[in-house]
Amino acid sequence: MDKYYELSEDTIKDFFDIFNKKAFPVSMKFQFIGDTKQKSVINITKVADKYTFLMGKELLVSVNEDLLNAYDDESITILFEQEIDKININIGTGKIKMIKTDLNTFSALVNKYGVEKVARANKVEELYQEQKEDARTDEEFIA
Repeated sequence: MDKYYELSEDTIKDFFDIFNKKAFPVSMKFQFIGDTKQKSVINITKVADKYTFLMGKELLVSVNEDLLNAYDDESITILFEQEIDKININIGTGKIKMIKTDLNTFSALVNKYGVEKVARANKVEELYQEQKEDARTDEEFIA
């Protein structure tokens, strides 16, 4: 069995149904592939600039449809949205980059404290790290 295959039209349609509910300042061109060995349902990656030039596509969307079929519609929507939310576009330059999720934790903590408290705690930690990095940058700039 081949690892990669043509993604079904239904899966591509489902992706765009979810994607089109988001607001992006520019249009993007996608290449879709199926991946039987992929451990996650969906993965979106930025295509390297030289391949974007050759292919005319900016983002590669790979989906494991065997895994996808094991999920209910709501879970699929959540997983697709979660991956789509990683897409970040610099409005000034039009450059696309993929960002990390802003909440990465254990389900037991979410069950114990609730998602809002866990998210707030993680955000405070992230802001602290950013301020520390900014302070280092300022020190390097002054030196």
